[in-house]
Amino acid sequence: MDEAVTFRDLSSRDPQVAGALAARAGRSALSWFPDRAETNGTGRRLILGVAVWSMYDLKLLDLVNDAVASGSHPGLQVAVFNIDELASPTELQRIFPGIGEVLQSPAVGYWEAGQLKETATGFHARQLIGRVLGFDPNLVLESPTAAAG
Repeated sequence: MDEAVTFRDLSSRDPQVAGALAARAGRSALSWFPDRAETNGTGRRLILGVAVWSMYDLKLLDLVNDAVASGSHPGLQVAVFNIDELASPTELQRIFPGIGEVLQSPAVGYWEAGQLKETATGFHARQLIGRVLGFDPNLVLESPTAAAG
């Protein structure tokens, strides 16, 4: 894993840049979805569908990557995918059963011991991720200079 990995600089509607999300995830503490891990396994798992054009989603991925890389969440697997690469909205229902209509990214599912415990989108998804990983999800709203200070 490359410790200098950041996702923020991927923000673009350019398909070539959007395709770089998978490569960036491969160099981070996150997995690319679909991966070989099973959502029906015995551990805990977060799956995040993000929009590469959303600076909020990319800043969120940086926070998630930092939290997972810290090692303070043993046994938690986190996988990510580009929500804009799905063939249709029904694919989200397959990945996140019962999620309903998705109007905002990210889309998130949280599993424990093979059971889907919670799904959420947009603001509520960021709250869910922050709660599971133990950080303030409002940090995605801060400018980089404010977060550094």
